[in-house]
Formats: sequence, C-alpha cells, structure tokens
Amino acid sequence: METSSNLTNISPTLQSKLYINQLKKEGKKIYNFGLGENSVKQSPFYIQKIQEYADKKEYGSSEGIDTLNQTLKNIYNNHKTSYDILVGNGLKELLFIVQCAFVGKIIHVTPSWVSYKEHIDMLNRKDDLIEIRTDIKNNFRIDLVELETILNSIKNEPKMIIFNNPNNPTGMCYNNEELESLGLLFKKYDCVVFSDEIYLNLSYHPNQKSIYEFIPNLTIRGSSVSKDLACGGYRIGWCAFPESLKPFFTKCCNYGSRTYSNVCSPMQYATNDLLQNKELCQEYIENTKKLYKHISKKLLDSLQGKKLLFIETEAAWYVFIDFSNYKEELKKINITNSIELSNYLIQNYQIITVAGEHFNHDSLSLRFSFVDFEFDFESSTKIEDVNIDNMLGGIKQLYLFLDNISI
Repeated sequence: METSSNLTNISPTLQSKLYINQLKKEGKKIYNFGLGENSVKQSPFYIQKIQEYADKKEYGSSEGIDTLNQTLKNIYNNHKTSYDILVGNGLKELLFIVQCAFVGKIIHVTPSWVSYKEHIDMLNRKDDLIEIRTDIKNNFRIDLVELETILNSIKNEPKMIIFNNPNNPTGMCYNNEELESLGLLFKKYDCVVFSDEIYLNLSYHPNQKSIYEFIPNLTIRGSSVSKDLACGGYRIGWCAFPESLKPFFTKCCNYGSRTYSNVCSPMQYATNDLLQNKELCQEYIENTKKLYKHISKKLLDSLQGKKLLFIETEAAWYVFIDFSNYKEELKKINITNSIELSNYLIQNYQIITVAGEHFNHDSLSLRFSFVDFEFDFESSTKIEDVNIDNMLGGIKQLYLFLDNISI
C-alpha cells in the first residue's frame, strides 16, 4: 500500500483512520489498533439532548454558555480553590491555546501525546521546549532526580509542564503517592502544571486522585467528553484554571475569543444537561472502565509468550509495546525504527498501529489501542461477552509476523 501526500501531512493518530479506509477500499481484512477512539455507543440521553437544543444558534463566549460554565465550576470548585472555566472544541484545541499563551519554558514528558510536540512545532517554540524522557525500564515514570535537576536549572524562569495522567500512549497511571512526590517538586520550583486528565475517570486504580490535590494553586485541569463519555467527534472540552492563575486564564480566554470564538451552542446545552445528570454519567463511566479493564486483560494475556516488552495497562485502552528484543531480526528486513515497523505491519499484515516516534520516543515501540469492537450499554450483552475476536485475530497476525522474522 502506497502512502499518499494526504496521509503524511496530518496528525499520525488520525492518519491511521485514513489507512483503514484505504485498506477497506482494497477489500483487505483490517486489524485496527490505531486511532484511540472510544468504541462504546454514546448515551441515548446525550443524543436526545443534542436534538432538543438544535435551535440554539447564538454566538457565545470562550468561557462557555452560562449554564455549562456554572456546571463545570460546580464540578471543579472545592475547599482548596475556586476555578475559572475555558471551553473549547475539544481539549486538543485548548492545549494549543495554553501552549501558545504561556510565556516561559514548556516541559513535555516523553513518550507524549502527538499533539503536544506538534503544537510546539507550529508555534516555532522549540527553544522553549524541554523534554523529559521516560522508558519501559522504569515503567515510564519520571525520574525525580532528573526532574529536580531540570527544574533547578530553570528555577528563575516561568515554567509549565504538560502532565498527562493516565498516560497516552503508555497506558500507565501514577498512583497517589507518586503524585504527591511530584507535586512537592513542582511546588518547590513554582512550576505550573497543565494536568491533562482526559483519561482520569478511566483509571483502574481505586480512589485515583488528580495531581491538583497536592498543588491546587499551580494546576490547570483539562478534560472533555471525548474519552470517558465516548464522544470524540463531538469536539467539546474544557480547562479549569485555579483563581491563583487568573491573569493566565484571562489571556487564554482572549486567545480563544480571537480564534474559535465559541463552541457549538447546541453541543454546550446538551453537554450541560448530561453533566448535570450525575447518576447517568457515573454509571456510564464506571461501565466503560469495567469494559476496558476486561478487554485489556484479555488482550494483554494473549500477548504473553513472546519477547515483546510492555507494562500492564492501568487505565483506558492503550499499551506501548517495545520490539527491541527483535532488533536483529528486524534489521534483516530493513526495519530500524518504529515508523518503518508500523508501515511494514500495515502493508504486509494489515495491522494498524501508531509508531512510537510519533509520540516523540525513539524506541522501537508501537502504540496499540484496544478499540476495535462495538458495544452498547443499552443492549442486553454482558461486558464479559463483548466481541473482541478481531483484535485477538490481530494479535495472532502479530505473532505470525514475529514467527516469520524469527525463522
């Protein structure tokens, strides 16, 4: 399969969807581990509300309609701090606004979600970027000594870290004790934390906390309806800024008003009603977490027995698989990096993944998303009976590949 220029100039995660469409046109069997799109059918309540508010067509503010703004404040406000809310067309757009507006050093932890670095490139801010690399040998955790060394080297400069927990692409999740230790360092060096919490509600850890619990005045909290409510294409997300960061919030609001103006009004009204229906949201999220925990265990169990390296998925549906134990075998078929490996699997085995290099990690790794299934909580099907045969078939294809290169 040849890759056209249209496929090479877009975000790699969205690129995987175009590969799928191309393979379908060629009539090929596809094993989709690419785009991290929650496959569960959305709540009928949400659909009904979008239809109900279709007549809402007025312009609005980047802070959102009044009712949604207040609902989000009610969710985030607590005894530690009060929040201002910025609403955008998905969290991706808001991350761009924040990285555009912040003046100072910006820290990324790699492997990192593809868009973090893409935004830096678009903004021509490479000189402001500091990357902290994590590896499978330490379960993709930040080394605290290295972190302090970096923070100390820029102690007199404004700084912000993009902190994604649970993490995409690795599937790891810092526990509460680890978050407290990290928080102490960020507080010591007055480092603003943008806490990307888009997968937070899907953590498998009991009583999972946000890092804001330990540094409320330094933490901006971001999320959306994309992952835990399975509505990525609805494109509505938000950031909660603590009152201590009011000037930065105001600046981001100004940037929002000058770019996207406001989020689709019917979507805001519908989302407000959904979030106010706390019992429905909680049940949906809990069921989603149970479903993906079940699926992840089944698929990770099927990955045992080869020389593949990975950590157990601790939230949502990702696993970041390291093929370095097959380095010599891969060299024999002219594969020396993750992009070449990903392309080879697409072209020869119809296995769709995203290369580790796109996540700013030069290891011989691929991200697998366990999303190639359909499920509706409104049906009578039990979570334990979800059909994941195509993904299991994809694992068999992967094993066939590994066996073939090991001959």
